[in-house]
Amino acid sequence: MNQRQTYRARWVFPGDGPPLERGVIEIEAGRIAAVHDRTDSAAQDLGDVAIVPGLVNAHTHLEFSDLTQPIGPALPFTDWIRVLVANRRSRDASTSAVATGKREAERTGTTLLGEIASPGWKAAEFFPPAARVVVFQEILGLAAAQHDPQLTLAREHLQQPQQDRLIYGLSPHAPYSVRPALYAALVQLAVEHQCPLAVHLAETRAELELLSSGSGEFVEMLREFGVWDPTAIPTGSRPMDYLRPLADAEYALAIHGNYLDEEEIAFLAEHPNITVVYCPRTHAYFAHEPHPWRRLLQAGVSVAIGTDSRGSNPDLNLWRELQFLRRTFPDVDPAELLTLGTNNGARALGLDGEIGTLRPGKSADMAVVALNGAAGELFAPETEITATMCAGDWIAR
Repeated sequence: MNQRQTYRARWVFPGDGPPLERGVIEIEAGRIAAVHDRTDSAAQDLGDVAIVPGLVNAHTHLEFSDLTQPIGPALPFTDWIRVLVANRRSRDASTSAVATGKREAERTGTTLLGEIASPGWKAAEFFPPAARVVVFQEILGLAAAQHDPQLTLAREHLQQPQQDRLIYGLSPHAPYSVRPALYAALVQLAVEHQCPLAVHLAETRAELELLSSGSGEFVEMLREFGVWDPTAIPTGSRPMDYLRPLADAEYALAIHGNYLDEEEIAFLAEHPNITVVYCPRTHAYFAHEPHPWRRLLQAGVSVAIGTDSRGSNPDLNLWRELQFLRRTFPDVDPAELLTLGTNNGARALGLDGEIGTLRPGKSADMAVVALNGAAGELFAPETEITATMCAGDWIAR
């Protein structure tokens, strides 16, 4: 993309400053050249819309994008996992499902995804390149015998040739599915490669019970799967034992964080390289206790937003996540919500120097929001994404 493009909108929300009424954004060679509110006769007027930075879906599983509705209704978490695993085993993790999910995300304003990919994923699933994707190789291994094979899988993932708009990361899945020794080795591998790292953590009360006493519904489920090893998870543990190793990671994502305690929140506040990824509608689907996202922000912890998969969410539309938060927490500043859905996610995935705000010099990643008569309310129910640009290219319009 080499030609110069200039667009005017009713509002431009740069993401790192006040909104500009009748704002103009100038783009050259795929990068933002200027953002201002001066008269520009060369600007293409997009009408009654707002331009915002491209959205960042910091956590999803695209392989389940062929599900037409969430699994349920609202099953207990371990029962939900049983159904999801059966679904995965009953079919190929199809390229078409991944591509379908990616296109849905692109159509609804997302220009960067944090994707958890099952073993055997193929780069072709993400082509032609449009939105950027951080592909986290999912690693599972509770048995000691899985340590070396899973570590080899992780190394091979990180050694792949670079692909356009693909970045490689690692995801030791969760405390209930990865042996601590393997977890530590994967964190060290991510540190060596300076790549992003993602772990599902503090997701349920049942997870806390497993860590503290080695008992509960997770033990029953893991026995059913034939993978339970009572020596694999030291009793007397907490999510903190999985947070501490992340201190040395370049970028780390603690996915969900629904049941973090005050000590863990304080630790996160001291380690800005770790971001908690909150998935609002998935959290509501499971009827969890209130999420600590506001306490996290008040403590200085970075919080980003994800959709999770269609197994627990009706769609992959990050804009609807932000609208849901605005509706549920009407006292929250809309500017703060926009940051959660853009720059915080970009920072979590190591790309905030490139995207996340509409700042001159950054990549021209942006979403166009039809206001549809909304009077000064960016996240009003009637607003919707109508176009998406990544690096100066319209990838959905």
